[in-house]
Order: sequence, then structure tokens, then C-alpha cells
Amino acid sequence: MHLTPLKPSEPAKFKAIRLRKLKKGDLSHFLKWWKDKEIISLTSGCHDEESDAVLRGYFSKFFNNEKNHHFMIVFGNEAIGHIALIHKGADTCEIQIVIGEKQHWGKGFGTLALKKALRLAFTKFGYSMATLEVRPENIRAIKTYESCGFAKKGFRHHPNNKYQPITLKMSISKK
Repeated sequence: MHLTPLKPSEPAKFKAIRLRKLKKGDLSHFLKWWKDKEIISLTSGCHDEESDAVLRGYFSKFFNNEKNHHFMIVFGNEAIGHIALIHKGADTCEIQIVIGEKQHWGKGFGTLALKKALRLAFTKFGYSMATLEVRPENIRAIKTYESCGFAKKGFRHHPNNKYQPITLKMSISKK
């Protein structure tokens, strides 16, 4: 599988989205997103039950591993989401993405952010494969991932996770 190129109509919109390194001041966005039941139901499914102190602890862990790369997805001057490249091995990273500002859902910003993150993963950080896991019922996300070149690789069972007992595994390789 290879990275899907930008469509001729995408370059201007592609420039409208940028990825910037995560800052400690971004905590307020995560607290908001992690407490939104609709967002959480599409992602990990567990943070909405946590206290602010526990959520701050999760957020602080983003800064503890130099091999992982966390970015805010920015549209104009507004942080609208988060995307991470999680180091899984010398040539593989796992991508995690959420568009946390729901008014920006369905507008293609996730696709554009994902394409930018894949370019970083494959060029700047030297990965040759990117993987991700998604809830099988999150059809919108699956279509986004497929439009970027990801292929379905089967299911992964998480018997000890009552919130997310099964995920669909997907991957893409650098061409």
C-alpha cells in the first residue's frame, strides 16, 4: 500500500491545516475533548469517567517519550484536534488522531492532517510503515484512513478493555 497523493483540488485546503508541536498549554483542549462522551465513544472510550487530576496525568505522559511525536491540528489560529506518531519500532509508528472540535467534523481536515502526518513519518522521521487501530463501528474514520491509503489488516482483541474490546487494525507502507 502506498501514500495516496493529494488531489489537484486539495493544495489550497492542505495549506489551511498545519501541525504544530504539542505544548503544555494545550491541556485545556484535551480536558474538553476527553470529557465529551461522543468523542470518547469514537476513540478510547474511557477518559470521560476520569477526574481532572487523572486526565492531567495522562496528558503529562505525552511529554515523557522523545521518540513519540505529538502535534496539535491547527486550522487558522484554532486548535481543532490532535495527531500523534507513536514509535513502535525502528521502522514503524502508530498514528492516533482525533478532531476534537466537532464543528470541524466531516470537512476533510482529518484527512489533510493525516496526510501531513504521514509525510512527516515517512520523510522527516524515517518510518517505512504506519499503523493504527480504529473502532470497527467508526465508519467515517475508516473511510478517511482508506482514502489516505491505509489497508485493513484484521481485528485486535482487547479482552481487558471494557470500553474498547475489539479494534480494526490498519496499516500503510512508504512506497
